[in-house]
Amino acid sequence: MALHRAHWTILAIGLALSGPAPAFAQSPPGYAEADSRFAFLETERRVRVQSLLTAAGYWTGMPNVTFGRRLFEAIAQFQGENGFRPTGWLDGAQLARLRMLATPKLALWGLRTIAHPFRPVAIWAPMGLGLTAERTPRGLDLKDPTRRLSLAYNYLPSVTVADSYAYTVEKFQREGATLHYKVLRPDFFAISASQDGTDIYMRYHQDGPGALGFVLRWETRATDLAAERIAVLLSASLWSAMTPDAPFIPLPELGTPDSRAVALPPVQTMPPAVPPVQAPPQSPPVVAAVPPVTPPSPPAVKPRDSSGTGFFVGRGGEVLTNAHVVEECGRVEVRGPLGTVPAQVVARDAANDLAILRTGLTPPKVAALRMGIRLGEPVAAFGYPLAGMLSTSGNFTLGNVTALTGLGDNTSYLQVSAPVQPGNSGGPLLDGNGNFVGVVTAKLNALKVMVATNGDIPQNVNFALKGAVAATFLESNGVAFTVGAAAAPMAPADLADHAKAMSVFVACR
Repeated sequence: MALHRAHWTILAIGLALSGPAPAFAQSPPGYAEADSRFAFLETERRVRVQSLLTAAGYWTGMPNVTFGRRLFEAIAQFQGENGFRPTGWLDGAQLARLRMLATPKLALWGLRTIAHPFRPVAIWAPMGLGLTAERTPRGLDLKDPTRRLSLAYNYLPSVTVADSYAYTVEKFQREGATLHYKVLRPDFFAISASQDGTDIYMRYHQDGPGALGFVLRWETRATDLAAERIAVLLSASLWSAMTPDAPFIPLPELGTPDSRAVALPPVQTMPPAVPPVQAPPQSPPVVAAVPPVTPPSPPAVKPRDSSGTGFFVGRGGEVLTNAHVVEECGRVEVRGPLGTVPAQVVARDAANDLAILRTGLTPPKVAALRMGIRLGEPVAAFGYPLAGMLSTSGNFTLGNVTALTGLGDNTSYLQVSAPVQPGNSGGPLLDGNGNFVGVVTAKLNALKVMVATNGDIPQNVNFALKGAVAATFLESNGVAFTVGAAAAPMAPADLADHAKAMSVFVACR
């Protein structure tokens, strides 16, 4: 019985308890071997297995570093339901199957760490659902555009968990809510309830003189979200951060589809009428990086300078751009509202075409990241295309999200109609509220498509790397980014000023 079919009481047992199961007088067959194999794993591997079991719907507890009967039974249940012998320990093929089951939900949720505005504690949030954040006196309110799920991350000053627990239980009972379970411990409380078609899970820990925690709400009928599993994972992230000696819990890993290198397929070109003197090694790609990458042949030194765009993502002056913009540079410079300064490439990801530059500048504006955008939403691109030909003050264009995937249904990309040119590479793609939702990366090569299709010329077919991919890159390199906030749509002129203030011209010398 997977978690989406589990009763609230089963969920209650797992969420309320944080340690291993107590010893039983008689262990089930195979338990001793499973326990021994689990103990052989590194701590991080033990925790990751449990996170995958949660995402797949088999585990409702806090991650344990020691083995227990509940975990043994959860693994055996997964094995039995997937055609494996229920041994209670996972071999390579079974772990691959578990990842395959967990990956669709993990990809849907897009879990990311978010920091509380004024407490030094971060928890996870399902930012892949397109949540936008709004600052409140207590912390953050995050909501998805369809209003099916919301998350409040609050600090309650001068409140004990016991008082907060008593107040919340009394309030739910007074309002006629159904309490599925409630648990109070000296250092935390957790409550699950349903009210007016909404399921609610909350967990608060004592944090000095106050209480720090979250409230997750979701529509009961939104079963596709599997939000009860989100509740378990968020609860685990808070428990890990607030509990002494608790294991560090890394973000659940996606399966192979999320980690594969992004390769854009080449076009099948028509054979030339007159054979060339020397045939090229392969057909030119349909997608041309903006600007085109110099072929990897001598001379090793770039024959001329190149340029692109970047934008501020960190308050320490960190700039995000495309990796190909700063490839093989002798030196890198950025020019923005504060003048021209040298920059240092501190991180590169060639597969996803991303790079981080350290500038030492104090940004006038920092991009706020929103993960998840809907088909048809208006977007804007800002950059410095065709340097030396077009305006040096930047170029601002408007368009829409025309597809939620790139070439070949590549899920790392968005397709947009906002016009871009060589030099726009690495610039921000913004939504109508001014939040950063992507990194302008490529455009369809109209001439090559015309050759390949006997005359069809595509119009405004451009691509941006999704904000979720950028978020993973920033997190893995220790850059704390700002979560986008829900706000009134900006007028185009205001949006242009906003985009320009966060953007810089990147020169590769």
